[in-house]
Amino acid sequence: MSKSSKGHHNNDHSDNDKDDQSRTLLGQILVELDYITIYQLDEALRIQREDKEHDREPKPLGQILLELGYCGPNQLIRAIQVQAEYRKAQASK
Repeated sequence: MSKSSKGHHNNDHSDNDKDDQSRTLLGQILVELDYITIYQLDEALRIQREDKEHDREPKPLGQILLELGYCGPNQLIRAIQVQAEYRKAQASK
């Protein structure tokens, strides 16, 4: 199932903002690892967007997902490790 949703969010949430891209990447990683569903990611990103729209400091995506109970701390840590490995590989290109 994760392979069918792979790449589904490539450009949906990019605002030419590195922070948004890194959060989306984290979300993509969590989906691809089958830790969360695409619908759970969409809900967390919607909550984050609503905070911005109401001039509130948006919470980190991982914090929102933890608070909603969509993933556990160990899953989040693993996804962040994968994200760091991905960034390191991109930086060395």
